[in-house]
Amino acid sequence: MNIISLGEANLHEAIRFVARLNQDREHNISYFGESEKEIAADFAAIQPPEGYGYLACSENGVLIGLLGVELDLELGRCWLLGPLVDYRAWDSVADALYKKALADLPQVIDDQELFFDTDNTNLDQFAVRHGFGSSTGAVTLSLDRTSYQQVLHDDDSGFNERFANQFIALHSRLFPNTYYSAEQLIEKAVDMDKRLLIHITDGNLSGYIFIEARESSQDGLIEFIGVVEEQRRKGIGKHLLSSGLNWLFSFPLMMKATLTVNTPNLPALRLYESMGFKTGRISRGYRKREHLK
Repeated sequence: MNIISLGEANLHEAIRFVARLNQDREHNISYFGESEKEIAADFAAIQPPEGYGYLACSENGVLIGLLGVELDLELGRCWLLGPLVDYRAWDSVADALYKKALADLPQVIDDQELFFDTDNTNLDQFAVRHGFGSSTGAVTLSLDRTSYQQVLHDDDSGFNERFANQFIALHSRLFPNTYYSAEQLIEKAVDMDKRLLIHITDGNLSGYIFIEARESSQDGLIEFIGVVEEQRRKGIGKHLLSSGLNWLFSFPLMMKATLTVNTPNLPALRLYESMGFKTGRISRGYRKREHLK
């Protein structure tokens, strides 16, 4: 076996490899999209040095395994996209890829996450073997453009610095130790392909949504939606979601919206289903915290 960093020479082969395996729930990695176009966008989002990148394992010139690593040096966290393996000795390839990735990770990384379909028993066993602890399951939902019934109302406003402290406090409370801090969301919201919308009630921030339009894969990602605890069950979440979808589908190329919600969060699931979202993959997350060096 030969393990190398993924480069331009084998990029298209790797994209086809992921697209083929990811259609099978027994191989599925939930961080990846489904089509080659979506997966190409996923690959483009993780580029070294900040994103670390991908490791490819081959035998006799044939790709048999792949592992992507996305880094957040500020959080000290990495997300493992894989291992994806198509080989009779699954464990040996997966372990070799993981060992190589660990050897090259920055010392500040002490938090690792996995996220994969519940039918992916190989990766489930890999997680247990390498000391990962199970975390909450999640459901991926999607909404096709053709299925969306636009809700006409006054759109929620874009982010206003006047509410920065309230937003930071709310996001930190609802999503502690998540992959994007409130400060990072504020910075990202200035991009034309991202939108941070807020809802105001009686002069105070009562909710927000952060959504990203990905032109390369023609889909939108609803990254976060949150409502102040005492303002829930008043339709604010639905209002924010429809505002975000109105913005997303104002881009002619956007064909669908996707999001992920924790399985115990039944109110959120009911909200998304009421807006026409359909349940897709059911996934399991694993997490490990340790100093690597």
